[in-house]
Amino acid sequence: MKHKQWLAAGGMATLGSAAWAQSDVQMFGVLDIHLNTAKSGPTRVMRVEDGGDAASRVGLRGTEDLGNGLRGHYMLEAGIFLHSGSGTLPGPGLAFTRQSYVGLRGDWGVVDVGRMYTPMFSALFRGDPFGMNALFSSLNLAYATDAQPGVRPFSARASNMLRYRTPSSQPWLLDLAYAFDATPATHDSNGRLMGTTVGWSRKPLFLAYSWQQYLEGSANAPLNLHRSSHQEALSASWELRPDLRLTGNYLVSHGDFLKTATAKLTQLGMEWRLDTRFKLLASVGHRSVGGSDRAQRTWTLGCDYDISTRTLLYGRWLQLGNTANASASMANMAVRAQSGDGVQSLAVGLRHTF
Repeated sequence: MKHKQWLAAGGMATLGSAAWAQSDVQMFGVLDIHLNTAKSGPTRVMRVEDGGDAASRVGLRGTEDLGNGLRGHYMLEAGIFLHSGSGTLPGPGLAFTRQSYVGLRGDWGVVDVGRMYTPMFSALFRGDPFGMNALFSSLNLAYATDAQPGVRPFSARASNMLRYRTPSSQPWLLDLAYAFDATPATHDSNGRLMGTTVGWSRKPLFLAYSWQQYLEGSANAPLNLHRSSHQEALSASWELRPDLRLTGNYLVSHGDFLKTATAKLTQLGMEWRLDTRFKLLASVGHRSVGGSDRAQRTWTLGCDYDISTRTLLYGRWLQLGNTANASASMANMAVRAQSGDGVQSLAVGLRHTF
């Protein structure tokens, strides 16, 4: 009898180990720091900063096999300033405000609930060789609201979000999101975000149309006095050759509060891998505002050297020009209001992923 009990106990332990093996938990992170010399108008600075190639972060993610092709997953991601060790968004404390969600994945697609990227951000990111959350990306002009009073800056993330995506195995892409209101207002539509992306995603071509709306409001400004900000975008990425990728984004932004002017941003990029270690990147952007002569032109050149599969040495050179007293800013460089000053920035950095 004793040997049967030992066999039974061993069998239960084996089954338990097999069941536990279906769950996968990972700690991950990006550590990115660079030395940056920048100038705007009479101001020149040299400093150590975070996020020249990718914003530094640390997090936990995991998946679990639930059977019958269904998997559960989660993500907790906190931003950090590597040069000081403090947290970001909003900081200085460390919080999982970059992403924090849980979801289910099956043959029918993916559903996530929590705080995460918006569908439009995911599409814009794929059309940008530098990655939109990198400090030196020309596409960061999407956050500018110069000459657009009342328009909310582009929202890359949203809290209280419900998001659905079609399976990545399908060439046709559908990405839907609705972020519920978290504002104590008299109408539950105040503070909501809605977004969608539809497109084609099959190598060598990615092509997508995105739409996003953010509705502002508070207890003192109910729905009938709201301010609504809208963005529409076309995003593309084309692998012309295995070593050469061309990208582009066209973004339109406006608000319906006091007939706010419409801004148009065009961004084109290139990513050229010279060999297994070296890669050249380039991006140009132009933003204009209807009914205004205020505008921005920017370009970024970059060079990446893969020291290893996880460690990257990079260089970045950015130029931003403001016209007609505009004062948009890039590369974390302050620009004097109504000055028309531009930004020049040169940086060398190191990024490690784990």
